[in-house]
Order: sequence, then structure tokens, then C-alpha cells
Amino acid sequence: MHDSTRVLASLDELEGHIASGRYSAIESTLTYWPDDWQSPRALELKGLGLKALGRNDEALAVFGKLIANNSAGPATWKALLEINHMTGRSNGLALSTARRLYPRDPGIACHRVLIELNDRQPGLARRSAFQERLLYSVGKHCHSYKQSDANLLAAYDQTGRADLTPFLHRALLARLEASPPLHANVTMQLASQACELYGMRAEAHAITFPRRDKCSPKQVHSKLRIGLISPDFFYHPVGRFIQMLLQAGFNQPGVVHLINTGKEVMPGLQQLAGDRLHHLQRFDLHQQLEQIRRLELDVAVDLCGWTGQNNGALFAQGLAPLQVNYLGYFASTGLPSMDVWLGDDVLFPNPMQEWHSERIVRLPRPFLAWQPDQHLPDGRVEVLPAPSGPITFGCFNHVRKLSASTLSLWARILQAIPGARLALKAYTSDDPGVVALVEKRMRRCGLDPAAVIWLPTCPKPEDHLRQYGLIDIALDPFPNGGCTTTCEALWMGVPVITLLGSHYVSRMAAAVLHGAHLPEWVASSQEHYLELACQAADQLSSIRRGRQALRAHLQTSPLGDAADLAHQLWQCFEQLV
Repeated sequence: MHDSTRVLASLDELEGHIASGRYSAIESTLTYWPDDWQSPRALELKGLGLKALGRNDEALAVFGKLIANNSAGPATWKALLEINHMTGRSNGLALSTARRLYPRDPGIACHRVLIELNDRQPGLARRSAFQERLLYSVGKHCHSYKQSDANLLAAYDQTGRADLTPFLHRALLARLEASPPLHANVTMQLASQACELYGMRAEAHAITFPRRDKCSPKQVHSKLRIGLISPDFFYHPVGRFIQMLLQAGFNQPGVVHLINTGKEVMPGLQQLAGDRLHHLQRFDLHQQLEQIRRLELDVAVDLCGWTGQNNGALFAQGLAPLQVNYLGYFASTGLPSMDVWLGDDVLFPNPMQEWHSERIVRLPRPFLAWQPDQHLPDGRVEVLPAPSGPITFGCFNHVRKLSASTLSLWARILQAIPGARLALKAYTSDDPGVVALVEKRMRRCGLDPAAVIWLPTCPKPEDHLRQYGLIDIALDPFPNGGCTTTCEALWMGVPVITLLGSHYVSRMAAAVLHGAHLPEWVASSQEHYLELACQAADQLSSIRRGRQALRAHLQTSPLGDAADLAHQLWQCFEQLV
């Protein structure tokens, strides 16, 4: 193959990587970029690749060469304006060229107008950007105020300002009673902020559902009948945890029914559940209630709480003599009909520090287990070598969890460790509008966006897991921390630093780390969190060498023992019944 042909093929591949958001492949291509690849197309793709990696200053330098050679095309100018918009910079040359050469290109015009507005009236620009996010979340099919209200909360959520939820206008709060879905949304958001208003809203929420007397206890079946109820049996944290649990034998001692109120179910779960998998999404509420009661369950387990497509109306009317809030929700349900909230000693300190309506029950082991096998993508991905160069911290949690306190502390960490970088996924990298708003929040918190690498979302779970190979240490946000991301990071050989809070939502990562026998990564204060990050930088070589050993450590810990969790859960349910 001629050199020119090989170059063209390589550039075509790079263009495909950029379009598909394959971060690792872009990084690999740019690492071995030959010096003689200086054609306009090659430079443009190099600049676009650097921009995709979040290396904006390097991208600007490459685009500068194209401008100097008078070779910049629409993609270059659009990328320049996007960087200006995201970073809050002003580039007079980019603006004037966009006005002169591409006045009608909507992609360019959008960023040009926002930059001009930001220069003249930054307050109005922020409002405009937020309104843009709101309209994006509402969509063209939104016509009712209930949908609009719910999407206002979605806009808070997607822009990382869920902390504004407690300050909703009184007129909106007054409409909550008439809209159970909206009420569920508010309740969930308050719980995720560890907000003291949560108990009040959760109690009020329970009243919005029609309910009847609970199912009267019948004679307990010789084989206990348990129903696991959720809309999240697809490739979702709940679905993955339940598949690991069933794979470890949870469905052997008695009868376990999987009651799916969502759309999809993972093939592995379908195979494990067999004819005890019930699809109820096509039935209305009354039909679902009838179908579940026909199973004569002894225990009904709610795996989703007030999250999306919740089953609160079903549990409010009684599905079994014993009803349990477990695993899929990070707060009390507030339902009088819910008997038990199930966790462990780390999730539920004694005495309990947050509001709850259920009886608190603590398992004598970690409340979950992480033991993926070849039936899950997680079990098929090997631990990857550590990255090279200065330390790279990372966080793969949703943008809603990036509180101002979290960003301020991360800023202190990056300032204290020369050359340190922060890789964020946060499910925003494919949406420049959200990235722009988050980066403005970063600046207000003292965090330099130039030190941040935005990772793209991945089409396959395996690719997502491999992105942990790009970071050395995972940083857990607060007060809303991670659970599945903590398990994933440890599984991929990446330690996690977390701050122990007072609520379930701020203790999940700590529970996972204690379950993995890694309490040394749990900080008691923000200063301790900073100290742990600096210690990790000092021990970087040994941490990078120990990635494979960390997975092995997890596998031999209580966290890695799904069979023990299955046994303890079964014993717990038998005793409660």
C-alpha cells in the first residue's frame, strides 16, 4: 500500500472514531501522529480529535495553523466557535469569519450568536443557555403544564443544578398534589440532594396515591414466594445486580418471580427467571395489581422507589403481607404500606440520621454484591494497563451529581497536584450546551476546564468499562455519590475516594468500599478527602502496578461474594415473614 493511500485510510478511520465518539481510538491515533501529516484535512481532523478529547488549547493551536495557511473550512470555524462558547472565551477572528463566510450555516450561527450575547450580556446569556436546555428537555410533543413542570426539573437535572429543587416556586409546589409523576420527580430530586425537605415531600407523596388496607397475612407457603418488582431489568444497575444475584442461586431455596413493569429484559435474566418472568407493561394499574396478587406473594420487593416508571401506586395498595424497599432507591419511600427499608450497617448508621417511614433492617454483610461472570459484559472485560504521564483522576457519575461543593474540592485537588487532570463522563460530552454550562460552573468553583477531559458516551457497555483504563483514581461526588460506578471502578482496578455523609445517598460508595475491605479510601471530611487524593499522587507508581491485584482483592471480599448475599437475603426474608 502506498504511503498516500495509508494516510487516507488512517484519516478515514480517525474521522470515524470522532463521529462515533471512540475516545481510546482517537487517543491512540493522535499519540502516533506522524510529523508529515500536515495536509488541511489531516490538520482539521487532528484538531477535531483534540477537541473531542477536551484538549482545547492544543486544538486551538492546530486550528491556528489552518487559519494561517488560509485553509480553514466550515468544520474548523464551527469547532473554534464551539470551543469559544464552551470555554467562555471570545475570538474576534472566528466571529468575523463566521459572519462573513458562513452567515446562514445554522450550526455556526447558533454558537456565533451565543458568544456575542455572552460578550454583551453574560447574565442574559446564562438565562438563554438554561432556556435552551429546558426547551431541549421539553421536546416538541410537550403541551401540558404537568409535562412542562416535570421537564423544568429535568432541565435542573441535566445542567447539574438539582440543588435548586428545594427552592421551587410556590405555584409549582401547589400543583404537586394533582400530578403524582411530578411529585415523584420532586421527591426523588430532594432525596438525591440529601435535603431535609425530603421527609415532608415523601409523606405528602404517599397521600397522593389511592390505597386500601394491606394484604392480610395468609399461611406462609412451604417455599417462600418472593416478587422482585422493577421497570429496570434491562442493562441497568438494578438489572445487573439482580442477574448476579440470581446467577449465585438466590432463586433456589423457594420461588422468586421477576415482575417487569418496564420494556426490555436482559437475555441472561430471561433465561434465569424462565416462566417466573412476568411482563406487565401492557396492563393498566388495576390489571397489574390483579396479576401480581394472583401470584400470592409472601414478600414484594420494590427495586425502584420513586425513580422513573416507579411502582408506588402498586405498593401503596398492597401487593404482599411483607413489602420491602431495597437496592434501587436511595431514600425512604414514605409509603405507610412499605414495611421495611433494607440495607447494611454502613448505609444505616446507628442511630439513623435521616427521615424514614419504614422499619430499618440491616443485613450482616454488604447490602449488594458485585460478581459479574461471562453472562454480563462486565465479566468479559479484562483489567487494562494504567494510563501514563501525570495522575488522572476521573468521575463517571451523572452531571446532576456534580455539586458546587464537589467541584470546589476537586479544584483544590488539581491545584495541589502539579499536572493532574480530571476525566469526566457525566453523560454530557455529547451535548455541548450542557458542557458549556457545567464549565461555567467549574470556573465559578475555581476549577480550570482546561484540566478537564470530557469522555464521550459509548455505544457498548464494554467500551464504557474500558474507559476506566484512562484514569488512575476515581473521585466520588457528594452529597449524591455513586454506587454502580464505584463497583465498576474497583472491578477495573481503579481505587475510589469517597466522602462519608449522613444520608443513604451519600453513603453508598462508602458501603461498597467497606464491603470490599477498602475502608482506607473513605474520607471523614473534605480535608481528609484532599489528603487521600494527594497521598494517591505520591503513591501513583504502586497504584498503577496494582490494578490487577485490586480486582482479585474485590473477588475475595464480601462485596465479591454474591452467593453469600443470596443466602443472607433469603434468611432475612424468612425471619421477617
